[in-house]
Amino acid sequence: MKIIKTPLLLVCFVSVLAGCQYFQFPGVHKINIQQGHILTEEMITQLEPGLNKRQVRYILGTPLIDDIFNDDRWDYYYSLKMGDGRFFKRTLTVYFDGDTMTHYEGENLPDLEESDTEDTEKGDKEPDTPLPTNT
Repeated sequence: MKIIKTPLLLVCFVSVLAGCQYFQFPGVHKINIQQGHILTEEMITQLEPGLNKRQVRYILGTPLIDDIFNDDRWDYYYSLKMGDGRFFKRTLTVYFDGDTMTHYEGENLPDLEESDTEDTEKGDKEPDTPLPTNT
């Protein structure tokens, strides 16, 4: 009976460890998880004060958070969790006065100007935003 308990205990222990987040079997592939709206440099450069809500919706898409209590603010969010554990997020808030866009603000938006002083040696540089495909 003791001979049966040892392998059974070992199998139970390994199955418990397999569900643990910090224990990883070698060769297991973890996928990248994208959520929200993809915000590209081309989209941001098309935004300018004076656009109406319909034009902004055409450029950026339907806002992720359409606040019924504050119709003059649209929020867009994009996050990317890489399979290796790195996490990147972008937020964009567009403000309106009635039906006319006044300004926008956001965090970690794509660079509108190419700069040669970027430190690309770090491993935490955000990957290029993938473009949506129909395939």
